[in-house]
Amino acid sequence: MQIALQNVNVDLGAQFSLKDINLVFEPGMMTLVLGPSGSGVSALLKTAAGLKTPSAGHVLYDGKDYGALNDQEKPQLQTRTGFMFQDAALWANLSIGANLELPLQAKFPRLGKGPRRQMVADGLAQFGVDLDLQKRPVDLSLGEQKFISFLRAVIPEPEALFLDEPVSWLDQRWTDSIMTKLEALRTRGVVIVLGSHNSHFPQDRADRLVILDQGQVTATGSSKEISWSLGLTHSPLSPSGGGVGDETVEPQ
Repeated sequence: MQIALQNVNVDLGAQFSLKDINLVFEPGMMTLVLGPSGSGVSALLKTAAGLKTPSAGHVLYDGKDYGALNDQEKPQLQTRTGFMFQDAALWANLSIGANLELPLQAKFPRLGKGPRRQMVADGLAQFGVDLDLQKRPVDLSLGEQKFISFLRAVIPEPEALFLDEPVSWLDQRWTDSIMTKLEALRTRGVVIVLGSHNSHFPQDRADRLVILDQGQVTATGSSKEISWSLGLTHSPLSPSGGGVGDETVEPQ
C-alpha cells in the first residue's frame, strides 16, 4: 500500500493546522515525523490514516482518493491500517482483552472468539508479557496502556501502521522491543509512520525524517541529511515542545 498526501490542508485552529502537505509514504519504509507540540504531528498522522478529513487536497491510497470512497469502502480500508494514539485511547469500559479483539472483529468478522483470543495471546507472547486480560485500562500503568495500544494496532497485521508517540512512558528495553518489531514489519513491506515531539526518539532507526513546524514541512531526509544547525534556523524540538515522553514507566 502506498499513501500519498497531495496539497493537503487541515484547518484545526491557528496552532493545529496543516498547510500544503505533499508527502508519499512507501511500502517497507519507516518515516518519523518530528515537530514541537502544536506543529501538526498528530494531525498529519490522523489525516494520512483517514481519521481526519482535509479541508483541501487529497489523501490517496494506492492512487484511490480516500475522500471519494463511499460509506462501505472507507471502513473496509480502515481494516487495512493500524493506529496507535498518543494517549493510548483504550476503551475504559472494556477489558484489555476486549480492547485487543476490537480491530480483529472488524477485520475478520467471521473469525470466532477462540481464534481471536489466540491471536491476542500470540501477540502478547512475542514480547514475553503476561497480563491479566480481564483487567480494565484503569488498572494498568501508563506504560502498560501504551503497550496495549501498540499491540492493538499491530496484531491485525495492517498494511499501514501509524504510531503517535509510540515509546512515550516506556523505558529503553521496551523502546528497543517495539523498534525491533517495527523493523520486522518494515521488511514485510508495511508502511510505517511514526510521530513524536521528543528529540530523544531513536531517529537513526527511521528511513526518513519529516520535520514539521507550524503545520508545514520544513525538511525531509535521513537523520544524517538533516541537521538542526544547517537545515533549520531553529530546532523544531525546542524545550517549549512540552517534553512528551521524558518520563519512563516499564510495564510489569
